Amino acid sequence: MSEIPTTVAEAYLNTVSRVPDHEAVVSADGQRFTYQQLNVEVERLALALHALDCRPGDRVAVWLSNSPEWVIAEYAAALLGVVIVPLNARFRADEAADILTRGRAKVLITQPNFLSNDYLERLAEIAGGDLGQGEQAAIPTLPDLQSIVLVSGDAVPGTVSMPTVLERARASGLTLDFPALAAARQPQDPVLVFYTSGSTGRPKGAVIPHDCIGNVHNWTTLAAGINGNDRILTSFPVFYIAGNFWCVLAAMVHGATLVMSAEFDGPSIVRMCVQEKVTVLSGIPTMLKEIVHDPAFDPAAFESVRVGFFGGATMPYQDIVTLIDRIGYDHLLQAYGMTETQGLSISTRIDDPREIQLTTCGRPLPGFDLKLVEPESGEEVIGPGIGEAWFKGRTHLHYEGLSEEELKRFYSDDGYFLTGDVLKRREDGRYEFVTRIKDLIKVGGENVAAAEIERVLKDHPDVFNVQVVGVYDDRRGEIPAAFVELAPNAAPLTLEALRNWSGERMAPFKIPRKLKILQGDEWPRTQSAKIARFQLEALLDD
Repeated sequence: MSEIPTTVAEAYLNTVSRVPDHEAVVSADGQRFTYQQLNVEVERLALALHALDCRPGDRVAVWLSNSPEWVIAEYAAALLGVVIVPLNARFRADEAADILTRGRAKVLITQPNFLSNDYLERLAEIAGGDLGQGEQAAIPTLPDLQSIVLVSGDAVPGTVSMPTVLERARASGLTLDFPALAAARQPQDPVLVFYTSGSTGRPKGAVIPHDCIGNVHNWTTLAAGINGNDRILTSFPVFYIAGNFWCVLAAMVHGATLVMSAEFDGPSIVRMCVQEKVTVLSGIPTMLKEIVHDPAFDPAAFESVRVGFFGGATMPYQDIVTLIDRIGYDHLLQAYGMTETQGLSISTRIDDPREIQLTTCGRPLPGFDLKLVEPESGEEVIGPGIGEAWFKGRTHLHYEGLSEEELKRFYSDDGYFLTGDVLKRREDGRYEFVTRIKDLIKVGGENVAAAEIERVLKDHPDVFNVQVVGVYDDRRGEIPAAFVELAPNAAPLTLEALRNWSGERMAPFKIPRKLKILQGDEWPRTQSAKIARFQLEALLDD
């Protein structure tokens, strides 16, 4: 596919028309859909949503695990001009209520439960009792919510089952002109509202336009070389932009096959790779690292894998080499991006030399105007140098619920989005991620990048995972605190031992002055499974 699509709806119908008999989706429980079969379900749901009074600009929240129903809802909404509001499958009542309220959801598509999370129980907590009368949702704290549609199980008061709404739409004789609906969608129409991961605070709703599909096309085509023969595993949840754009939409835009994993542990990923001959495998660095260091690791499980990418956290050079060697990647691409820049904005490419893929996050993708700005002086960095990354071009429309005045703090006067991330521009025009500005620790007047300390500590033989944050200190202003997960079978680690080891490798003001040892399940996580750095300091009091 060479022509760049301008809307998700256009790209979807083009693919259905072009490869109707190609396998589109394989679910974790073995369901299989060709693109034509998928489209039958998409049109059925679009009719049902229309019958539920969903019109262009209305919001439909999706609270589901990774499943075909998630994909069907996304494409049905895109055709109708309805905006999808994803909810984290692990949300509890307060978190779900916050997003449903701020996202102004008119319809909620959900399931009774996922693993130990009982969604009906969470909704009852929000409602303070019954969810409504008959099939009409009536939750006082969610005045916009009219319908709760259950994709499985029996309806309870205040909900309606998916089979019921589908059958009613069919029996009504309602028809829609889907090509005309798709043609009515405009590139800047909103299609999704992703609530950002909140690694430094409360999540914000970034409103994403339909033309995000052009960025998906550009990265998959120009950087990753994805084509219709690929089988792409959702090794991320699809309520998160990495799983949605670089798995769901990446497969659709090329007519490739989406292989859906509902869980995100090592055994689930390995099983799907073996069963479905996955060719595109990405993931959060810590997850990939756990897979290859598992004593039961079998490289034969990944013999079909050829390409993947990672972002969202830094990895030491040797860890990247280990992943490539053990999984057998032809290409493991480093990338940089965020929800507000349509997922990925800088990436290495499959035609880059291996050394470039290992040591940089590449060059900006088409449609992005990037400049670096010195954080303290505000002066633009010309040529090689280090500064905060400012982007213009493919950035989100706005944050949900913020006024124009409030939005100004996220943009420069000349319209650049301020990422808060510090990048380094090299002589060859490629970029390296350095740190977040808020991760700069000012120790006695010296600026120290938390990522710099982390890179050193990751080389400690007993350290499996580490995060460093600045904490208040009466004398120095801030001091570095290290939060460490020990490697399997590691000896106990004390602050004194870590400081002695670090003293040979870092200037004294960079050495951690506090240490907290955490187990793997004790890391606080954001809704996108990243470590919630802003919650770490509170653990020092535990």
